[in-house]
Amino acid sequence: MSENLTSAYIFWAIFAASFGTALTRFLPFFAFKNATNQPLLRYLQETMPLLIMTLLVFFSLKDTTWSETYGLYEMGGVACATLCFMLTKNSVLSIFAGIIFYIFALKIF
Repeated sequence: MSENLTSAYIFWAIFAASFGTALTRFLPFFAFKNATNQPLLRYLQETMPLLIMTLLVFFSLKDTTWSETYGLYEMGGVACATLCFMLTKNSVLSIFAGIIFYIFALKIF
């Protein structure tokens, strides 16, 4: 990469990245302003947290070495996140609970 980037280039790059981020954040609010009771949107609202949790579980377990610890720490973290999600229905809380359990299991055992 070139060492002599101008201030204007850096400014416009930051502006373009900020504009693109803001556009993707605010566009759904304007596009679906009058469509709040659509059956498709209600279905996505009900099923998205479980879909995201499932993708996170598969992504976190894809590089697990099953021969060393038999995946006990990883499966304990998944079980903790699953239990927390079933009790609270809060995706963020269950993700953090699973991560914290996994880190403590690695450090303690």
